[in-house]
Parts: sequence; structure tokens; C-alpha cells
Amino acid sequence: MTNTFNQIRANDLVIVLKPVMKQVGTGKDASVVWTGEVTVKLLTDLTKMSLNEHDFDSLNRISNLMASAIPAMHENKIVRHIIEYYLEHNSLDLEHMDIVEYEEELTENNVIKLNFDSETEGNA
Repeated sequence: MTNTFNQIRANDLVIVLKPVMKQVGTGKDASVVWTGEVTVKLLTDLTKMSLNEHDFDSLNRISNLMASAIPAMHENKIVRHIIEYYLEHNSLDLEHMDIVEYEEELTENNVIKLNFDSETEGNA
């Protein structure tokens, strides 16, 4: 069963991964494909935040560490293998939710763009 996420609730910090898409081909043969790049955004609704400053800073730090794992895996094969090993050997209860509606007010300086479609496969 798929859960639906339609708002950022109190004290939520949400990591959004958005694939960068491009059009390939022309006319009838045109299609839109993922470039291998992602945009990473961290969302929260500060008007609903009830955590004290210390707790919010700690939760925000964890969110930033999680988001930072993406470029770390891209740049460092060892980090990627460690995280892949952990994923394969630990039972994680991850909820996948369909995003129905959310409003975001972000600045572009919070965006990380990565390209996973490289010839070096992370071994640059």
C-alpha cells in the first residue's frame, strides 16, 4: 500500500530527490529520460516547528548528513560500498510516499546537482 504525503507536518524535515530530465530524439521518437543527475532539497515548515533550538539543530544536522551521503557516494567508491552493504544487510523500514501536494520556498543555494551517468563510475 502506498502512503500519500500531502503536507509537511510539525517537526518534519523532508529530503526531496528530483531527477534531472532531458528530451532525446525528435518528433514521434522523442522521449524524456533521466540524465543521471539529481537535485537534492531539504524542506521543512518552520511555522510548524515545535522543537527547541538544540533539538532542531540536531535533526537538521542528521538531515544534512543524509543529503550529503549522495555526493559522497558519487565521489568515493568506498563510501558507496559501505552504504550499499548496510542497505543490503540491515532491515530498514522505509516508507515510500507519493507526493501529492506541497509548497516550497527554497533558495537555489540549497541545491546539489550530481551526475551519476559518468564514464568514471565514481572513480574520477
